[in-house]
Amino acid sequence: MTGGAGYVGRELVRQLVTAGSDEIHVLDNLACGERRLDCMDQRKFVLHRCDIRDDEAVSATMRQAAPHVIYHLAAVHFIPTCEAHPGSSNSINVSGTINLLNAAPPGTQFVFASTAAVYRPFASEHVELDEMLGPVDIYGYTKLHGEHFVRYFHHQNRVRGVIVRLFNVVGPGETNPHLVPAIIGQLAQGKTSISLGNLFPHRDYIDVEDVARGFRALSDNARFDDGPMISNLGTGVTHAVGDVARLIGEAAGVKLDILQDPARIRPVDRPMLRASTRRLKQITNWCPAIPLDHSMRRAWNSRVEDGFA
Repeated sequence: MTGGAGYVGRELVRQLVTAGSDEIHVLDNLACGERRLDCMDQRKFVLHRCDIRDDEAVSATMRQAAPHVIYHLAAVHFIPTCEAHPGSSNSINVSGTINLLNAAPPGTQFVFASTAAVYRPFASEHVELDEMLGPVDIYGYTKLHGEHFVRYFHHQNRVRGVIVRLFNVVGPGETNPHLVPAIIGQLAQGKTSISLGNLFPHRDYIDVEDVARGFRALSDNARFDDGPMISNLGTGVTHAVGDVARLIGEAAGVKLDILQDPARIRPVDRPMLRASTRRLKQITNWCPAIPLDHSMRRAWNSRVEDGFA
């Protein structure tokens, strides 16, 4: 697994360990901080401190680990960072993916963490169709290019590709200053007037535990027809920014005032992202189970562990 100390990765490692999976190897450069390892049972996995942009190191790690399944989660996924540093974001999200695909043992199942950002803006649910594709930011483009290379290596019979298009992941353990950490961070400082960016978007929020379970379910039930398997991973339900803030405020026992901060506003933002979950259910017979209010309580209650207090 790449990015195993990251947001989704740490939870996925925990679930795989609990399930008694075969030997687990984690490839991570620990860019999110070594302290994240403190919450992991390091006796249960092999850590390879490695940068996926280093093709020689990636190849050596693959020879040593000889994986049957690769969960590729390592990426730069905070959109403002991608916009500010397009070159390095491309080298990690695209070139790093190519290095892994090229080094993977023949026939390896390659589970690629893609994103709903590959879709074009749309007022209804997003379905896993090529005609729905159309990124509007650098992050979306890097992930779509990553998908293209997964398709290529799949059609070359080098790997068996599984493309998972993640919607908005929430819950404890976040590693980037997205909406939920932005609210919790200000609340933890004693503020009840919360400054945020764009307030209009509606997003499909899915808890990190459900995300990890979804990755496992899609990997376990992978089926291949004319190309790699592609599935959304979301709930099919959207919530506004105000809904998220209200639920965090309820978890903290305070009433919040939301202020729009011009410095936080993204010049390009989608009005809505909502997953079609039909394919996910058809493939796995599973659906996310953690409601947003429970996820926000979990995020608030973990604020000390996550470095907010």
